[in-house]
Amino acid sequence: MRGAGGAGLSLLLIVLISMSISIVSPALGECNAKDELSISSTMNEEDSSHLSIQSEAAQRYSASQDESGEGPENRSDISRGLSFSSILITPEDLAIQDESSIIIDISPRPAEYIPGAISIPYDRFIDSEGRLEPIREMARILGESGVSENDSIIIYGECQPCGGGPSAATYVFWLLKYLGHEDVRLLDGGIDDWVAASNPTSAEPLHLQPTIYTPAVDASLLATYDLVKSGLPQIIDARTEKEFEAGSIPGSINIPYTSVLDGKRLRSQSELKELFSDLQKERPVVVYTNTGIKASTIWLPLTLLGYDAKIYAWQDWIADRSQLDGDLKEAKSDPNSGDAVNITSSDDVKEMFLHALQIEVK
Repeated sequence: MRGAGGAGLSLLLIVLISMSISIVSPALGECNAKDELSISSTMNEEDSSHLSIQSEAAQRYSASQDESGEGPENRSDISRGLSFSSILITPEDLAIQDESSIIIDISPRPAEYIPGAISIPYDRFIDSEGRLEPIREMARILGESGVSENDSIIIYGECQPCGGGPSAATYVFWLLKYLGHEDVRLLDGGIDDWVAASNPTSAEPLHLQPTIYTPAVDASLLATYDLVKSGLPQIIDARTEKEFEAGSIPGSINIPYTSVLDGKRLRSQSELKELFSDLQKERPVVVYTNTGIKASTIWLPLTLLGYDAKIYAWQDWIADRSQLDGDLKEAKSDPNSGDAVNITSSDDVKEMFLHALQIEVK
């Protein structure tokens, strides 16, 4: 280890759309606005039958992918080159790693560290409004921490104030992949699993000499508003059932992010395959939560199983709607027919949403 360093329309959606809420999607620096992180939701609770949204649209997607040379057989290494064994490392295997890898603890204010780990709290990549920092800023943070784009990285940690679990770590893994980092792995578990394997800890992190981090952004890992509303992708709402029922993106299904976890570790590969068995690998899969952080917990196993998965955010879905009064017919993936629904306002529900958003971001 290298040292150092319709009738069922939810009030929530009603509020946010009508207010044209000021929470904007995480800005990704110098990227085009369409390359920004998004958040999505569905207006009605749907079952797995809605995964086959608009077969005609799916056919158009397949045809366009074939013409562009970006179909499943040509998709990026992110979706076809990763595997569970190559990405997840056990505490036992980490203990005998050589010192060429940089171990990053992404926990905010951890009480102890894996010896040789540097500290980069995951929330350093997020601003006070829950938006990703600009790409150049994220690159600066990594470089000043002693990380270059060519380093071998192992990530671990969690956000205890957010309830713990691996979401913060899977988010940083996704973030590094978004920045184009090739050699990134995740500790399968957390510091508790490390200690349970009879490994020592350190009271302080190491510090590496600053360097330069040069990103090579892979915008394919982010879903855009236009893609989501087109009806082409399969859409997963990874929030809680209660949040999903309060309002979600038309055509999405609810698979809470906790569904893929056994404690703080991913479920077995066979269990995950069964969980996602109704999804089609020939079509992209968009996963969203309020800010996209917890969506990464679903994005990771989907990606490892060979799905073309992308992260989106509910706040982007709201912010990108062009009118103060939402027209549900704008979303082609809406499984419900009928007249457009005008959106009104409710400060109480807006406050509830902002509270939920704060819980996920902080």
